[in-house]
Amino acid sequence: MINSTCGYVDSIEKANETVKRYQEQTSSKFICYKVQRSFGRNEWCLDNHKILWHQEEQKVKLENNFLGSDGIPYVLIGSKILECQFGIDRNLYQKKRHQERRKIELLKIKDRRHPVSKKVNCPAKIILKDVVKFPSFKAEKNTAHAKKLKALLLRLALKESRAEGERRIYIQLPEETDHCNHERGIVNKRPRKPRELQNTKVEILPTLDAELNETDFLHTFRVTRPVYQFLVDEWQKETKQNLMEDEVSLENLEFYNQHVLAVLYYLGSTESLASVCSRFRFKSAAFIDIAVKFADFLLNQMEKYLSLPSLEERIRIAEVIKHNCGFPGAFGAMDAALIHMKIPTGADKQEYTYVKEGISCKCAFVLQFIVDHRLLFRDIHVDSPATGTRVQVFQESQAWAHLQSLSSAETHLVAPATYPLAPAIMTPHVKDVLSYQEALFNENHHEASKLTTNAMTVFKSRFKRMQQMDRHVATNMKLLKATCILHNIALMHENEMVLENMQMEYNSEMDEEGWHNVGMEEFVAEFGILGGEEKRHYLTTVMTARPDTMLSYVQLSPSHIGDNLVIS
Repeated sequence: MINSTCGYVDSIEKANETVKRYQEQTSSKFICYKVQRSFGRNEWCLDNHKILWHQEEQKVKLENNFLGSDGIPYVLIGSKILECQFGIDRNLYQKKRHQERRKIELLKIKDRRHPVSKKVNCPAKIILKDVVKFPSFKAEKNTAHAKKLKALLLRLALKESRAEGERRIYIQLPEETDHCNHERGIVNKRPRKPRELQNTKVEILPTLDAELNETDFLHTFRVTRPVYQFLVDEWQKETKQNLMEDEVSLENLEFYNQHVLAVLYYLGSTESLASVCSRFRFKSAAFIDIAVKFADFLLNQMEKYLSLPSLEERIRIAEVIKHNCGFPGAFGAMDAALIHMKIPTGADKQEYTYVKEGISCKCAFVLQFIVDHRLLFRDIHVDSPATGTRVQVFQESQAWAHLQSLSSAETHLVAPATYPLAPAIMTPHVKDVLSYQEALFNENHHEASKLTTNAMTVFKSRFKRMQQMDRHVATNMKLLKATCILHNIALMHENEMVLENMQMEYNSEMDEEGWHNVGMEEFVAEFGILGGEEKRHYLTTVMTARPDTMLSYVQLSPSHIGDNLVIS
């Protein structure tokens, strides 16, 4: 405690609790005016932050001079400002313009009073500052030389990761006299008339109580009823275990039936977020919170449902693929796909843009994936188009290191020619004229590579949200990874007839941008990994034709790389 209205705590949770308790005690309400993105983060890098002292911070902004002059250097992580709900009307100019435009365009249907804003320019504010202090580098003397010396020592310690800091969240509360131009306490308002739901365009979806038949349930929620019940039970079980570990009463245990239905419907449809929330009677913020929690639950299952196969499993998968496609030793196929999204805001717009035409642009995630014979994802990596071509995205993934370290020479992946040829990555021959064996190799390679196209067709047809996601990058990246796991869970727990009964509306071959095009011109990989050429030569020599194969001696010119995936 620095004074009666200023002090600090050691966590964001305690700071939020302090603000909440203050509002309850004073019968006031504060809303967020400004918050820095770095405020409250659990992970931060201090190397690029300026080392501050009390006097320097005071020069920056007078309202932020409440940390106290104790001679201890600190780094400012971020700040947050809350202002009274009766504070400054920051939309006054826009409101005036709107009223003038309505008068000019004669849009007033009837003479009615304009609503009076509750904003009365109350200056009361709550200021929070997230800092890391370093008591071991305290300046003994209040001189510029002493502070400069300590700052240099601290900067060196930060670079070597040996500086021990103490995190503090400073809180500056307003005085009671800071409030002005309005009554104290909570102002009683006339309750609003509830909106009549029968006038809305959407209807509440029938739930389990309405007893949808199995076909309607599958087409509505994109999974079978047993898979839905499995997800509810597993999420319930995980939540129960977490509550027991935290020694929290099980009375707080939520029932997730309606939550899972809502998220499944959102992922399986192209309806707007507002429409989905209206159907299931959730507020938007509450639904997003539910979707993120469900995604976290699925991501906790990644090791169980989405992992690269062991050696024994690779050999078993390779036998199935050889029987189906004629290509020996392949335990899966690899490629990358665009997951389109609405244009995000801020710096994310440039990072996730893959096509820019004048002032307009198109944005997407890049999903690199490996699939097996059952169309299950065995590895995924989500990146941005700014990373580069498919091979550059591949080099940023964990699969890059894993595939180089595979000990068995018997198994490998099939991939387009844009990827590097390696003992564990077989790419097609790219020549103007191919020998019979090379053409046979390419034909069987092409057949095995259809696994990636078919997997993406099933993925985007079942979960239509993956055809066009919203603009919130962090939330959607988590939902994208979680949906890949959900895709695997559904395939593992459903029989093969389910996919035949499900409408496959998405066709990767008809995607205008090219479903695997990451927005940059691509060429044949200019490098390979030692042993890849020798292994491909051996496989080419021993390759045998499938009964239905028809070949020509001239195939696959360099201009056709990346276009070798076609749905049969």
